[in-house]
Amino acid sequence: MDILTQADFASEPDFLGSSTRRVFVKGVGFVGVSLLLSMMGGCDKIAEQIKNRPVRRRIRSGSAAVDADVATYRDAVSLMKGLPVADQRRWLAEATIHGTPAGFNMCEHGSIHFFDWHRAYLFYFEKICQKLTNKPKFGLPYWNWNQNPDVPTPFLDNTSPLFASRTRTTMAGNSAVSTSTLDIIFGDTNFFSFSSQIEGTPHNTVHGYIDGTLGQYDSPLDPLFYNHHCMVDYCWYKWNVEMGRQNTNDQTWLNRSNGQFVDGNGSPATSTALATILMPLLSYRYESSAIGSAPAQAKAWTASEFKSLEARLRAGAPIRFAITQRARLAERISTIAQRPVALRSQVRAETFAAILESRTATERVFVAVEKANVPQSRDFSVRVFVNLPEASAQTLTTDPHFAGSFAFFGNPAAEHSHADADVSGQTKVPRFLVDVTHTLRTLRERGALAADEALTIQLVPTPFDVEHPLENAQLELSGVDIITTPVIVARDAEGPR
Repeated sequence: MDILTQADFASEPDFLGSSTRRVFVKGVGFVGVSLLLSMMGGCDKIAEQIKNRPVRRRIRSGSAAVDADVATYRDAVSLMKGLPVADQRRWLAEATIHGTPAGFNMCEHGSIHFFDWHRAYLFYFEKICQKLTNKPKFGLPYWNWNQNPDVPTPFLDNTSPLFASRTRTTMAGNSAVSTSTLDIIFGDTNFFSFSSQIEGTPHNTVHGYIDGTLGQYDSPLDPLFYNHHCMVDYCWYKWNVEMGRQNTNDQTWLNRSNGQFVDGNGSPATSTALATILMPLLSYRYESSAIGSAPAQAKAWTASEFKSLEARLRAGAPIRFAITQRARLAERISTIAQRPVALRSQVRAETFAAILESRTATERVFVAVEKANVPQSRDFSVRVFVNLPEASAQTLTTDPHFAGSFAFFGNPAAEHSHADADVSGQTKVPRFLVDVTHTLRTLRERGALAADEALTIQLVPTPFDVEHPLENAQLELSGVDIITTPVIVARDAEGPR
């Protein structure tokens, strides 16, 4: 059997779209991944063509490999900006797939397909970069805003194709990308609530806080967009592959097809959700790095380990999003962007005693928001506090009553959300989720939360620029609840919805 080279992968950009999960091997033709690995016999490592696939590295200083990747990316952006209008790979056309100044276009936001749509978008964008630069081993580098919160230096040179107008150049000090926040999010093993939290908290906040071009519907016009989303994709990879979490195995979700992309040759391209799950195994790989307290995990798989991993990812698990208990806090909230809102519930702390007393509890407590209407200027986030009536924009996020935050990218009320209803037996996932389990547990351990005490939730719209707060910016939230959800729920699990 001839060795499969990276060039073979580059010449078969749509192989992942095949329902039979095939790869092309010289002298053999198309074969299944598992069959390919079984054909390797006594080989101790995975096939060279998979082992040597492009590496997506963490952007940082002092690495010649990273510098080379950034230089290639710079060249690719310049070449895309110079393509003729008729070429669908040109910079503006690629950004338009995501959105225009008037609103989002094909992208999935506020949807259960947020992860897989954006992974496919990055995949084909990377193929364009490889083709235009004639560097098939190029891997799109990612900006790890948790470990390196400053916008990478190459993106700050206003003479570079990587430059764009931005309001801020660092995420330092923003709790949305902090280790404490990400540790809570990564502790959630339900695919749907994990995805919702990654989108609503670090993803949205980076867009809005850095702002400028990155904060707009056509944010891919800022080259940093792809490095930011590469980090979001790495979050999913780290959770799914490195930490061993499972995606859903719902066939409706897996078979969802997105066909709005173009490949390296400018031809129309499609991808299923299942195909995106396998992309990091076959088309690229991530240089591992820490996210929060989850360390880097550099690993060379043996053939048998790789085969087992591929089988696990394809199989997924019978996971859905279910609500086992719901307490409505408000049908609708209307406020201005800097005015705190206090919501009193009929739920008492003792209701969650079993969850709070166990570090291995299989349920979590969330504050959930079904829908939001936000002002055109979205330069703020909503901080969530528990039982702190005096909470304000000046209250520190280190306060033990602080639970988390969510931010807005676009207007959630205007986003298409058809994908939320296309999973069998799926309860619609709330638009925003903030896990308050840790905060409730902390307050209980400190004696600051009596068992018979009714819970109050404070929502504090907090401007990113506290020195120049928004004036009279109207914010409307609908369907605000305290809910409990199982960490993992089988599709046939019993319980209220």
